[in-house]
Amino acid sequence: MKILICQLKNNGDIIRVFPLIDAIKFYYPNSYIGFTCFEEMVSIASVCRNIDVIYPQPKFNPVIDTEGGTRILDCSIFEEIVKKVKKEKFDMYIDLHGVFQSAVFGAMCNIKVRLGRSKETAKDGASIFYTDICKIKEKEINRMERHFVITKKILNKIQPLKNESFKANNIVTIFPGSSKKGILKRWDIDKYITVAKYCSKNYIVRFVLGPEENELFEKLNKTTTQKIIISNNWEEMINLISESYIVIGNDGAYVHMAVWKNIFSIMLCGPLSPVVNGIWKYGKGKTLYNKERCYCKYLWSGICNNNHICLDKIEVQDVIRIIEELEENIVDK
Repeated sequence: MKILICQLKNNGDIIRVFPLIDAIKFYYPNSYIGFTCFEEMVSIASVCRNIDVIYPQPKFNPVIDTEGGTRILDCSIFEEIVKKVKKEKFDMYIDLHGVFQSAVFGAMCNIKVRLGRSKETAKDGASIFYTDICKIKEKEINRMERHFVITKKILNKIQPLKNESFKANNIVTIFPGSSKKGILKRWDIDKYITVAKYCSKNYIVRFVLGPEENELFEKLNKTTTQKIIISNNWEEMINLISESYIVIGNDGAYVHMAVWKNIFSIMLCGPLSPVVNGIWKYGKGKTLYNKERCYCKYLWSGICNNNHICLDKIEVQDVIRIIEELEENIVDK
C-alpha cells in the first residue's frame, strides 16, 4: 500500500503529523509512505524516519494578466513534481492541510483515493477535490488527534501509539523562543530564567535557542548561569529533546517535537487555542494557558489586541507547581 500524505507548511504543523505516520507504519508495516510539503519544510520532514520519500511542492504563482478572470493560477511549475509522483502510483492521498493547493495536488497526480476534511473546516473549496471526505465540523480539536480521526476514515486499524515508558533523569531543557513571526507566542524570558533557577536546585538545566531566537542569547548570557545552546540543526534538537526529563517552552515546534517523542512537556500556550495546539491526551505533560485569551487578528505581524495577557498572566509558580506534582507522582510510584 502506497500512501502520500500532505501538510504544506509550518514546522510545528509538520511535526504534528509524525505520530500519525509512526502509527501507519506500525499498523501497516508494509506501507510505503510519501510526504509532500513546501520546499522550505523538507528539512523538518526529514527527521521522521518512517517517511520513505519526500516531494517538495512549489507554490502557485498568481497570474498578472487574468484575461477577464479566465486565468488565475500558473500550474506549469508543477509539471516536474507531478510527473515524479505519478510514477510512484500511490494508492491514496491524505490531505491534512485542507486548502486549494493541497487538495488539487492529489487530483493533479491522478491518485484515485483522495481523503480530506469536509467543507466546515477545509478552505478554498478543497473538499471538491476529494473522493473520500471525513466529516469534521468542530474546529476546536487537537491537531494530532484530528489527523487520526481523518485517517481512520480509510485506514480503520489506525490508533495512536502509547508509550508508557518513563525517562527519569536530571535534565530540564527550556525552549524560550519562537519564530520571528510568532513572537507573540513567547512567555516572558525573565520568568523562564526564574523557573530555570528553581529547577537548577535538583536538575541540570539548559536553554536552547533556534536560529530565529539569537536576540535572547544576550539577555540569558547576562542573567543566568545555565548552559545556553544555539542550534539550527533539527537532528541536534531531537537529540537534546530525547535525552531530557522535562521540556519547557512556548507553543511551537520544539515542544510539539517533545510531545511526539513522549517527553514530559510543559507548554505555555498563548494567543492560539490550547485545545488545538496544546499537548494531546496521548502525550505526557501539561498545557498552561490563561482562560482570558488574546484573539490577535494580526498575530503573525506581532500585533496583540489585548496587551499579551494570555501569556503575561501565567505565573512562574504555575510552572513550578506542575514540576512539583510530577516529582510527587514519581515518589509515589
